[in-house]
Amino acid sequence: MSRLPHVLYGLFALLCLTALVWPVYAWVGERIEPRILGLPFAFAWNVIWVAASFLALVAYDRTLERRRRA
Repeated sequence: MSRLPHVLYGLFALLCLTALVWPVYAWVGERIEPRILGLPFAFAWNVIWVAASFLALVAYDRTLERRRRA
């Protein structure tokens, strides 16, 4: 079985982690303005990364499920 999906998901999870912790969060996400859909930018930044990690996990699971069936 190929390790590529595991490596890609691991790299994306690492990207999500670095986007939500210091110093990246302090440089980009730690501010109030602009508001996104009524949410302060700092909160919207966290929501966007959580949603992206959820979608990546769904894609990872579907990829593995397809490989298990084959």
